Amino acid sequence: MLKMIQVLGKSLKMFCFGVIPFILVSGGSKCDVNNSIIELGTCSFNVDGSLSFHIDGAAIFTSSIEEDKDGNKIDKLLLNFTTCGVDQIQKFEFVIANNKKKQHGVPAGVYKIKKLDHLINNFRGVYGFADLAGVSELPYFVKSGDITITENYTDNVGGKLEVQLENANGESLKVKGFFSADLKI
Repeated sequence: MLKMIQVLGKSLKMFCFGVIPFILVSGGSKCDVNNSIIELGTCSFNVDGSLSFHIDGAAIFTSSIEEDKDGNKIDKLLLNFTTCGVDQIQKFEFVIANNKKKQHGVPAGVYKIKKLDHLINNFRGVYGFADLAGVSELPYFVKSGDITITENYTDNVGGKLEVQLENANGESLKVKGFFSADLKI
């Protein structure tokens, strides 16, 4: 009986001090660690497709309120990412248009790419393009994916994006990364 209590005690200790801490530690935080290394006013993207490469560059944004012909107010956030290579400039630009809420600006959240089937004038959603010198002479337009705004202040917008871009020849690129954009002055 004493032997069985000792074995049971050792098993209980091993479970409490070995298995439970391992479960707690392995559950860890699921947030993206890479976002913390992005400096203010910069972006970092991985591009995969026919060519795979990495882009680090400048990130700026503008925010505006526009009114359509029916009097509806629309918050627009324009994100602009640019990198200057030795002899080439690569540029990404995204517009997030959202119905005007009580707070000013596009709030933090996930914004899905929507199909653009009419003029951009009354569009609400995400639209974007990329002009990638050295990759293709044709511009790429956003087809699918999403942009996540994690923070939106008057002078800084931070977040991540994962989008699929396609040009007129059907060549596609997948862009994934983080940004911390400064207000364009």
